[in-house]
Amino acid sequence: MISSSDHDSVGSPPLRRTDFPGGSLRSRAVSAGLRCTVKPVIALWTRTPGLRWPYHLADWFGRPLSAARGVTRSAVALPSCAAVLTRPTERDPARFIVYLHGGGFLVGGTHLHRQMTSRFAAELGAEVLAVTYRKLPLHSIATSVADSVDGYRYALERGARPENITIMGDSAGGYLTFMTAIEIRRQGLPMPAALVAMSPLTDWDLPDHTGGSCAVFPRSARTMFRAFALRAAQAEPLESPAHCDLAGLPPTLIQAGTAELLYPDAVAMAQHLADQGVACELQTWAGQVHVFQAAASLTPEAAAAVAEISRFLDRTLGALDARRTA
Repeated sequence: MISSSDHDSVGSPPLRRTDFPGGSLRSRAVSAGLRCTVKPVIALWTRTPGLRWPYHLADWFGRPLSAARGVTRSAVALPSCAAVLTRPTERDPARFIVYLHGGGFLVGGTHLHRQMTSRFAAELGAEVLAVTYRKLPLHSIATSVADSVDGYRYALERGARPENITIMGDSAGGYLTFMTAIEIRRQGLPMPAALVAMSPLTDWDLPDHTGGSCAVFPRSARTMFRAFALRAAQAEPLESPAHCDLAGLPPTLIQAGTAELLYPDAVAMAQHLADQGVACELQTWAGQVHVFQAAASLTPEAAAAVAEISRFLDRTLGALDARRTA
C-alpha cells in the first residue's frame, strides 16, 4: 500500500491518494469471467445500438442474487420513480446513504444491485435508499439527476440530517453522485456530509483509447454511451462533472481499479476536486475490474475496498460530530 498527498495550491486541502495492491487469484478469476461474458455483450451492443435492445430485462438477471443477511427492504415511491429502502438490523442512526446505481444509464435498479446495496447497508451500518431513476434511451440524463435529487429530498423529509447523509454511487451512478451534489448546491439545499464514487464516469470528452485492458468495456463503449446521452438530451446540455464548478462540495472518496476504462476519469476528477478546494481521497487497486466492490463476498480486494469506505465515513462523519460538539 502506497500513500501520498499532493498540494497544488496554497490553502487547498491535499489530494490524498492511496494505491493498493491487487492480483489475487479470485480477482483474476472474476476478471476472466467478465471478459468472457459481459464484455462480448457490450461489444455487440456498441456495434448494433440501433437494435431494439430489451434494456429493462437486464435488471431481472439480478433476481437470483440474494440480499445480505440481517436487512429488511421496503419499496418507496418518489415523485417520478421508485426506490428501495434497505435497513440493517444493527444500524448507526448517524448514517444514511442515498445510493445511485450503475448500468450505463441504461440498465439496473431493483434487482441487479440488490446484493450490493444490502451488503453496504449491513457492513456500513446505514439505511440505504437505492433510487431507481429513469434511464436512457427514453429519458435524458438530466432526468436521472432530477430523480436522484428527489431521493435526497426524501431522505431529508424522512428526518435524516444532511450532516448524516452520504451520496454514493458506482459507474454511471458515480457520475450521478457528483451531478446530484452539484444540483443540490444549485437548488440551495443543504449539502450532504460526504460523497463516495466507485469507478465513476466524470468526463464525456475523454478519448476512446483509454482503458484498453478493461475486462468489462470495449474501447468504443465511451463513444456509444455519449452518443446515446446526446440523443436523449436533445437541447439540454450534457455536463461533465470534471468540468463543473465543484466548490463547496463535501469531502469525497473516489475508488477505482487501474485496469478499467474509467480509471482516467477517477484520477482527473480527484485532482479537479482538490484544485477547487474539496477534500478528496483517491484509492486505487492494481488490476481490478470495473466496480470490483460488487464482488466483496468473493475477492479480498473488494472486501478491503468496502472496509475503506466504512473508514472514510468514520473519519468524515466523526469529524463533523466533533465540530458540532466543540
